[in-house]
Amino acid sequence: MNIKHIKYKSGFFLAILFFSLTACHDFEEINTNPTRMTDINAASLLTQVIYSTGTRSRSYGDIGNYVGQYWTNTSLIDQRHRYDFRGSDSEEIYNTIYSTMYDIYDLKHRAMNEGLDDYLGAGMVMEVYLTTYLTDMFGPVPYSEAIQGDQLNFTPVFDTQEEIYRSNLDSLDKAYDLLATQPGGNFIRGGDAFYFGDNTKWRKLVNSLKLRMYLKMVKVDPSVTSDIAVLINEGELISSADETCAIIYDGRFGLESTQATGTPASTALGETFAMKLQETLDPRRSNMAVLGVDKEGNPVHLDEDGNPVYVGVPTGENPDIIREFEGLALPYTGLNGVRAPSVLLSHAEVEFYIAEAILEGYVSGDAAAHYETGIRSSCMWWQVDEADIEAHLAKEAIQLSSEEDEALQQIWTQEYINFYYQGYDGWLNYRRVRFPEFHIGSAMLTDEIMKRMVYPPLLKSVNTSNYNSAVEMLDKGDNLLSSGWWSN
Repeated sequence: MNIKHIKYKSGFFLAILFFSLTACHDFEEINTNPTRMTDINAASLLTQVIYSTGTRSRSYGDIGNYVGQYWTNTSLIDQRHRYDFRGSDSEEIYNTIYSTMYDIYDLKHRAMNEGLDDYLGAGMVMEVYLTTYLTDMFGPVPYSEAIQGDQLNFTPVFDTQEEIYRSNLDSLDKAYDLLATQPGGNFIRGGDAFYFGDNTKWRKLVNSLKLRMYLKMVKVDPSVTSDIAVLINEGELISSADETCAIIYDGRFGLESTQATGTPASTALGETFAMKLQETLDPRRSNMAVLGVDKEGNPVHLDEDGNPVYVGVPTGENPDIIREFEGLALPYTGLNGVRAPSVLLSHAEVEFYIAEAILEGYVSGDAAAHYETGIRSSCMWWQVDEADIEAHLAKEAIQLSSEEDEALQQIWTQEYINFYYQGYDGWLNYRRVRFPEFHIGSAMLTDEIMKRMVYPPLLKSVNTSNYNSAVEMLDKGDNLLSSGWWSN
């Protein structure tokens, strides 16, 4: 992998997005350099795109862990759990996604020129993943006019969230067909850090992404219930833990997780998350968090049965209240090492979606079986012993209720737990199902749970007309509480 190439193009995108006058010379060089894409092949580009997507999403994932109420900061240094964001927070998310989009453009361009349908399909899948993520976080964003290679457009229009979703679903259909054309079902030239060239798994990823999107859309477009049923009945979805879409940093591609810098200082588990783990004495908790102990190494908190209690901090409270807490559970530091995986879409997530779809009546089937399979898969991912998994599944509080509303809440709880370290996905899923109940602290800067990220500040000055048009599409303007297309 050419790390210098990554850094160069990241700087290139920053210049494009924000019209930095100091970068005009770089624009000229990039726009007239006919060899920009000839020094890297499709396999290397695919690795670069996968690495950028996985690790860059982790690099700003700390914010997601705060907004998903998985973490809370215990000091005055970082107050994002109160929604006290910096302008650079939005810029980092916005820039890293669009920067990777330029890598994807290069991948697609080379794949088309060389007739590499599988690489073109993989590039389209990654493009859908990122642009769906982007519009879910911001609402209307530049899309149809945003990435056009060396034809620089400094004032792209903002497409609506619905337009982006519809277009992306079409792209996934095309990607599926492209990924089905390769003889032997494998990427010939390598570079696949997700599935190591297995096109069948890529096609399952395509359908699983569609299922995730349809479940977000279904309340605003009930017609997709038939699409949900088709996907589940045909069965070509991620169906085992080894099909989870994730980067496993095992050295095969010379890659390391960007989370190797560790958990941010003064960070504790959020109370919302800690309570969900504690309610059923979830066996994953010891691999997700560090128990608060005294100087002798004994648990600071025990329940009435003598079980250790993982105590979290309520989100959005002021430091005076937070300082009253003792023996707090902390994020497990092993999740931040150079081998820490980056998950995009897990097998457990798909199983929970199927269970949910069955209970909602979108398709027939055994909801309890898929629910239990999802829990088992998630526990296996978090390296829980088999005996502990079986004991957990046998608990009355875990077994799926015969009452539909209660059963749905059980499934949504497991979705929330499973999204740990995919903080933004946990927050997006909360916006979809409004469960579990999120805490609104007394020191929060809003009186509601945030619904979106605000646009990067410089967009207002560099793309004023289109920015203003986008803001008019938002029901409450460019702030944290404007609703999205599929969430309110």
